[in-house]
Amino acid sequence: MFGWDRSARRAARAERASGPGGAAGAGATGAAGGGAGSRSAVSRRHDRRPQRSSMTGPTLPDPNSRFKRFETDARGVVELLQAHFPEELHGVNIGFQTAPASLGESKFPLLYSIDRKSNTIMMFRMPIQRARGLHVNDDEHRRYFVQHCVYQAVCEYLGREPWELLPGRFEHY
Repeated sequence: MFGWDRSARRAARAERASGPGGAAGAGATGAAGGGAGSRSAVSRRHDRRPQRSSMTGPTLPDPNSRFKRFETDARGVVELLQAHFPEELHGVNIGFQTAPASLGESKFPLLYSIDRKSNTIMMFRMPIQRARGLHVNDDEHRRYFVQHCVYQAVCEYLGREPWELLPGRFEHY
């Protein structure tokens, strides 16, 4: 209905290879681009199209990469919190690492690390993005979880509870 099934393709390939009448079969195979070299290429690819590249092409970075999404979501929350609390967060460096290099001081050391001596909060991208337990596993809820982790780290750094930092933010819970 939508094309030949695998057994029909194999039968057609075998018929072309053996060829009824020798030269005619070889000519048909040659015209179709058959032969030993192309048959192995076809069987290697399982009759599929070549892989496609993204719309941006191979030279430009993917705008929807996990790293870019994480950085965009996390930086948005950091900017919001810095706008609301410029005095408390003045001089605090909030950075991003792929994975924890060592366990730091925090309630959730796999998600973020806090170093009060050097005024640094370090967020860890891979554990946050790969965390399980979201009740709905879609882009929106993953973004909420990234924002929640940044917010939790800033609250812990400042020594305040989340409902004290931004009143009304958690009223729907």
